[in-house]
Amino acid sequence: GVVKYVGATSFQTGKWIGVELDEPEGKNSGVVQGKRYFDCKANHGMFVRPANVKL
Repeated sequence: GVVKYVGATSFQTGKWIGVELDEPEGKNSGVVQGKRYFDCKANHGMFVRPANVKL
């Protein structure tokens, strides 16, 4: 996947990483609770905590 967003969100406290996945295995399209954090195809977006990202 590709990192598309790093920062705070309105849906949860703390820092989050928004990732665009290569396959439709995600939970969103970069939009959560009506707010767009990044743009990608439906079900290709996912937010994870920085500790869960492997480069």
